[in-house]
Amino acid sequence: MTTKPRHFDPQLYYHIFNRGIEKRPTFKNVRDYQRFLGTALFYRYDQKLSYAAFQRLGPKAQMFYRQTNPEGLSNQQVRIAAYCLMPNHFHFLLKPIEPAGVTKFIADVTNSYTKYFNIKNERTGYLFQGTFKAKEIRSEPSLLQLSRYIHLNPIPPSKTNPEGSLKQLKEYPYSSYPEWVGLREPYLIDKEEAVKWGECCGGPEKYREFVEAKVEKDSALGIEDLILE
Repeated sequence: MTTKPRHFDPQLYYHIFNRGIEKRPTFKNVRDYQRFLGTALFYRYDQKLSYAAFQRLGPKAQMFYRQTNPEGLSNQQVRIAAYCLMPNHFHFLLKPIEPAGVTKFIADVTNSYTKYFNIKNERTGYLFQGTFKAKEIRSEPSLLQLSRYIHLNPIPPSKTNPEGSLKQLKEYPYSSYPEWVGLREPYLIDKEEAVKWGECCGGPEKYREFVEAKVEKDSALGIEDLILE
């Protein structure tokens, strides 16, 4: 899918969202989730090679590509501050490095993943709903509240079994929450972003408490203007 260029302020953060056409599943199994995350990791930087072509290379050839493509490794398109993948949609919290970085990153990731998904499932056509949605975040409190909403996506509010919800939250593998609270080394998100926003809350443990405070409530309350679903 061709994405019309959109320009984003490198001084701001953006909530990025898209879902499957007709709300259909876009991730059916572990392999799909891992493929999307690997694709996003690859396209954080402007690449001369497609991710599919890179995947077909052997380990030595991949290493050679990285060593001989210094521009790709230095031309970072976005900083990923947070993310969450759900069965039929995804959330990113991004900071562009350059005005066109967000547009190109999302186009690279979704186009590459759609090709993989279509071949794997013997289908054709679009997988995601048109142009992705984006909302700028202009304050630190708004960003922290939005990150909490993104990280709580995998679990519904629960007053009857909050302990079960907390366990599910910590163990959910397709979100950056474990990286924000120090349960996992930063992988897809930018390490500097994880440290920066953790410190804004007083450290990983304080951020965990901040998130857990909403486990029994609707995390969208009060930030409806930042929600894109």
